Amino acid sequence: MDLVASGRTLRRRWILTSFLLLLTVAAALAAWVKIPGPYQAESMIVLYPSQQASKLNGDNPLMSFGGSLNVAGDIVLREVSAPSYAAQLAAHGYTSSFTIADDPNTTGPILDVTVTGSNQSQVEQTLNGVTAAVKNQLAAIQQGYKPANRITSQVVSTQPTPKLLLSKKARTIVIVLGLGLVLTFAIPQVVDAEIAKRRGARGQRVNSNFASAAQYAGSRAGQVTESESADREPQPAYQGSPTASAERAPRYSASARPDHAPPRGADRYQAERSDRSATERRYNGPPPASPRNGSADPGADYPQRHRPEGTRI
Repeated sequence: MDLVASGRTLRRRWILTSFLLLLTVAAALAAWVKIPGPYQAESMIVLYPSQQASKLNGDNPLMSFGGSLNVAGDIVLREVSAPSYAAQLAAHGYTSSFTIADDPNTTGPILDVTVTGSNQSQVEQTLNGVTAAVKNQLAAIQQGYKPANRITSQVVSTQPTPKLLLSKKARTIVIVLGLGLVLTFAIPQVVDAEIAKRRGARGQRVNSNFASAAQYAGSRAGQVTESESADREPQPAYQGSPTASAERAPRYSASARPDHAPPRGADRYQAERSDRSATERRYNGPPPASPRNGSADPGADYPQRHRPEGTRI
């Protein structure tokens, strides 16, 4: 990924980038305010040996700890953490999630009760209910024994007021900020690429239309040139041979009029026709001294002029 090009894109689309950045910050602040908690409260319960087990140590239970207490604590925490028992606690209003575990900092029979939830008062209520449930369950599994032979329990440490877990809440805010920053970086890149794509397609269409128009104009110019060349091609003014009866050929394929008179000298090589008038024979014949006549006599083959008798030539 070219970071320089990406930075230029973000700078070019700075309005969209600024809007997305402000939206990300607003979403993070809203998540901090709107998302409650999480809150957490803890308590520690210690198991004491029975009076009968303490007699050997001068009735001092602190000197009579043994491995049996750890086994008893493990039994109690498993029974209270069972889904059926947890459902009973939730039915009584203890709806926050909780865990019961052996204290990791000691090998003694100490149970740690941890309650987590989004509602501060509910967390406190659930902690009190679960702590009481551990003590009651320990007494319930020993109800068939004499009180002197029963293991007892006592809360040695408690934190009834829930505390806010800043680390977990900050983790949520960091997730929101990270997602917002990714979108702030990606969306302008996608928008800029789409705009560039549309501009390229528009430019291709314009160039294609221009090329088509130029090609069409060129083809039309070629057609017009060919047509003009065909129109301007010289056509023969007359058809036929000198010995044949020739009349003026129509130019540009136009039909000749029947009474069209040929120009002077157009039929000088035509044979004598009986239907021509004397005036037409007079002016359309070759001159008397024309070398094309082929005769030494200037008037040998020249037609006789019609003139009144007594007229002097």
